[in-house]
Formats: sequence, structure tokens, C-alpha cells
Amino acid sequence: MKNTPIIALLFATSVMANQPYNHNFFNQDFNQGVWSNFNQQFQQFNNEMRAMQNRNIFGAQTKRYFDEQSNRYMIEIAVQGLAKKDLDITSENGMIHIKGHVKKLEKMGNNTRSSSNQFAQTYSLPNDADANNIDAEFKDNSLFISIPKLTKITPAVKQIIIK
Repeated sequence: MKNTPIIALLFATSVMANQPYNHNFFNQDFNQGVWSNFNQQFQQFNNEMRAMQNRNIFGAQTKRYFDEQSNRYMIEIAVQGLAKKDLDITSENGMIHIKGHVKKLEKMGNNTRSSSNQFAQTYSLPNDADANNIDAEFKDNSLFISIPKLTKITPAVKQIIIK
């Protein structure tokens, strides 16, 4: 007699374990509420991270494209708080390096406060870029870098003739 409730409980448990669980809370409401919210938050985070990749403390925004009219690759960087003298551009080993640095000194009575901000961006040059003739211009808080496209591409691998 004492074993009857235990046997009934075991029987009910085994029957329920072999049937699919169809409760709407876990199958629909829970998944839609929690996971769709998670997905929305992840998408928002992903979009914000993409936006931050082209921004820095100077509020710089980068735009890269190929101008078919001039047959040149273009890099435009809109920067706030930088002047032409604060920028340095170099080209080396198929890469273009852009650096900006600003140092500020503020005098307030007997105190002097200094701050320094800098940024660096590096881009791979296309295989058909003429790295020897890159031009740069700074106007209206924007840096314009113009990279001509070679008319004749030199192969990356040079065939050596055996004598």
C-alpha cells in the first residue's frame, strides 16, 4: 500500500518523459521574448561597433572608393580638431599609414594643463596602385588621399630566366 503512490509517480513520470513537451511558454513565448531580444541587442551592438571602426577621438570618418573618372583610388578622412601640421602620411611595403597627433597646453593662472590625442589608420594598397605617386590634400577639416592606378601592372612574381 505504501508503494502504490511511488509506483504511480514513476509510471506518470515515464509516460511524460516519452512524450514531446509541448508547453507554449518554452517553445514560443520564451524563445521569442528572450532570444529575439538578445538578437536585437546583438545587432545593435554589431552596428555600433561597425560605426566605431571608422571613428576615433577626433570624430574622424573614413570613406574609401575608386574614382573611375580620374582612375584613382581615393581615401577621404573627415577629421575635427586636426590641422594639416598634425598629420603624417607614409607609404611602405604596400601599405599607407596615416597618423594624427595633437598636443594641447592650457594655462589657468599658475597651473598648466596638457593633453595629447593621437590616431593611426593603416590601409593596404591595391596591387595595381602606383605607390610612388600618391597625392594628399587637406582642406575643410578633411584629408583627401589620391592613389593613382597603374596602367600596366607589374607582376608580383618575376620569372627568372636560367642561363
